[in-house]
Amino acid sequence: MEKGIAEAFSSIPEGGGTAAIGAEEKKKVRVMVAIDDSGESFYSLQWVLDHVFGSRNNDEFLLSIVHVIEPFPTYMLPGAPAVFPSTSIVRSVNKAQEENASAILSRAIDMCTQTNQDVHINTSIIEGDPKEMICDLAEQMQVDLIVIGSRGLGKIKRALMGSVSNYVIHHAKCPVLVVKTPTTKSMSSNA
Repeated sequence: MEKGIAEAFSSIPEGGGTAAIGAEEKKKVRVMVAIDDSGESFYSLQWVLDHVFGSRNNDEFLLSIVHVIEPFPTYMLPGAPAVFPSTSIVRSVNKAQEENASAILSRAIDMCTQTNQDVHINTSIIEGDPKEMICDLAEQMQVDLIVIGSRGLGKIKRALMGSVSNYVIHHAKCPVLVVKTPTTKSMSSNA
């Protein structure tokens, strides 16, 4: 199965499924990995590096690493006066979020360079709801595959908080691969 994913992408002709007339250069397959500060998202990046880029001609691929900064929330309780944070607090939070995003992308780039593979990478930091922004950016960038980690939220947390991966699966206009981090139990049964 591992070879199947890479082979499937290597056979995509110019034009995303139709042969291009007179095209001599192959279209690069665009793979987007959405990351945050979780171990699951970094595991999904490593999975892509190992299984998609592992033994392929990486000139055929473009890896886009995306981090979404969620906007500073404002809360209003029914019947209570509206309370808005001061401008200095918002600036401070935004600065901390930007520094965190830069550190996350630096870690991701380090992972890519440590593989000793010539992977073509671009990175993006965007602000908004992660669910919607991942889908929107993938469409704008004409991504061929979105890879996202699975946090394995329980049923109650998933119902209350929503699942980014579930939303992306149902709303993205390209294939989505959800990479589950192996549990200790499943890893020991494979040994």
